Amino acid sequence: MILWAAWMFATWAHWGNLTIDTGREMYIPAVLAEGKMLYRDIWFMYGPAAPYFNSGLFHLFGVQLNVLYWAGSLSALGSAILLYLVGMRLSFGLAGWTAGAVVVIQAFHPSLFSFPLPYSFSSVYGCLVACFFLWLVVMALSSPSWGWIMVAGLAAASALLLKLEFGAACFLTLVLLIAARSIQRRSWKTIPLDLAAILPGILLCSLVIRWMISIAGVDFILQENFMSWPTSYFMKTYGKFWLASTGFSITGAALGDAAQRTFALLGILQGFHLLATWKRTGRREISLRAVLFLTALVSLIFTQSWGDALRIVFFPQDMGLYVALAAAAAWWYFWRHPAESRAAAVALLLTFASLLAFRILLRVIPWGYAIYYDGPVVLSFLIIARLFIPRAAQSGQSVSRAELLLCIAVLSITVMNSRRSDNPGRALGVLATERGTIVVPKAQAEQYQAAIQFMKEQNARGEAVLSVPEDTSLYFLSGVDCPLRVFAFTPGLVVPGKMTDDVIGQIERKQIRYLIWSNRIFPEYGVLRFGTDFDQTLGNYLRSHYHRVRPLLPEPVSLGDWTAEIWERNAEAQPRWSSLNPQTVSCRTRRAQREKTLTATVGMLEFTN
Repeated sequence: MILWAAWMFATWAHWGNLTIDTGREMYIPAVLAEGKMLYRDIWFMYGPAAPYFNSGLFHLFGVQLNVLYWAGSLSALGSAILLYLVGMRLSFGLAGWTAGAVVVIQAFHPSLFSFPLPYSFSSVYGCLVACFFLWLVVMALSSPSWGWIMVAGLAAASALLLKLEFGAACFLTLVLLIAARSIQRRSWKTIPLDLAAILPGILLCSLVIRWMISIAGVDFILQENFMSWPTSYFMKTYGKFWLASTGFSITGAALGDAAQRTFALLGILQGFHLLATWKRTGRREISLRAVLFLTALVSLIFTQSWGDALRIVFFPQDMGLYVALAAAAAWWYFWRHPAESRAAAVALLLTFASLLAFRILLRVIPWGYAIYYDGPVVLSFLIIARLFIPRAAQSGQSVSRAELLLCIAVLSITVMNSRRSDNPGRALGVLATERGTIVVPKAQAEQYQAAIQFMKEQNARGEAVLSVPEDTSLYFLSGVDCPLRVFAFTPGLVVPGKMTDDVIGQIERKQIRYLIWSNRIFPEYGVLRFGTDFDQTLGNYLRSHYHRVRPLLPEPVSLGDWTAEIWERNAEAQPRWSSLNPQTVSCRTRRAQREKTLTATVGMLEFTN
């Protein structure tokens, strides 16, 4: 708790990314608190639990950024405590404490991959529920009561309503838990009662899913909301690139890289093992193992930076794969020794951790997407590594020291990477708004202040403003609702065909007067520019019906800094002259009008010719 408080205080309000994703997590609960319905009135890509929960928090405490800050921070603390309790139940409290400390330190990165202001609160709450579920699993194995199973079933249902991968991991593990309890007790009679105990959770999921389908049908939810559904347009178009960037790429090249890292890891670790057991090792074996150690060490020194080399050894990014392989061995051991008290618990822990981490299977790193999934994986890795600490002829104190050094090494790697930021090397400024304060690059704070003021002024005049392609946080921070159901235009979000036509139809019906068009690009999806590299139909519509008026601020920004331009609906589409500046019309606007008149004149002459 002290570590949590220190990290939260030291990084206060430095979290999130105003342009990418986190604006969605601010905006959706705010409009739900106004009475709008998720999916029908506002697009969302995950289950309904997280936005409605945050909406309830806004109802209770007000629509403020601080509410989200505290909700995410307390979720990190809860996850850490639950991992510690699991480690205690498995008689390795130090590993539980270390895994919890890793989660706490990762939680406060000055990035959109944080807990207080994340890319997705569904992932934050999913991490908390997953850790709670894991604790329930361990408790259920040591108690004959079906009550633990019922609560675990409700936790699994909550996880499914947060995010699909969390729910799938929980329900699959729940099935294995029921089987393990039966094997432990050498009786199949416990299975019907345990299955009955999970029915409340299944019923809860069924009722919520029925409500979701009743809004506009199955295709509306799966194709026009859930981007990560396997058959969605996004997954078919960008899914392979997106999954590979987060660590789920089962290809020959990816496995080859994993094999190289594993060779280096095993070479280094067996060298450490040799230092502890050299007195009981033959000379020839010592020579061979020393050569292997030096080979692995040299390969790391010449191919990796020192930071990455340490991470490969003490925080291996392939630990998800190692845990999955260890899970198979743990189930075989449990089948051979069903009466051993911790055998089933370890097998279920390893299985749950590997199921939860399938998306980051070859990229378990202490930053990025992995921070919401790697807590159980780190705990599993430490338990596995503990088995390889030599114990023969070693005192209990020496073994404890080796375990402590291992945990310190894992924690040190996490601390070394705890300052990874979305804005490295940029001067920071404070963006203070009516709905809270956040620290962002100074140039962006100035641009955002101008954008927020512009949106407020136009909203007071009854004019609608649309932010493209993203920057949803502008709606939240200005207190102005997006005029469309879809509030962002990231790759694959707007499906070609019906959904694109619906968006254009809404723009026409709402007669949106202004656009705030930012310089946001999307390299994380393998494409760059909205309206050019993707969503060409929508981009062509906007360019043909709107024209540039002016930048948000006249001062130029540095390369890589956020900026945006204001576009206004064309006069023929909306017969009103620009009201951006009541004193004068910008030179850029007059020039655009002259160019359009000249183009029309030339076209008429060519037609007459």
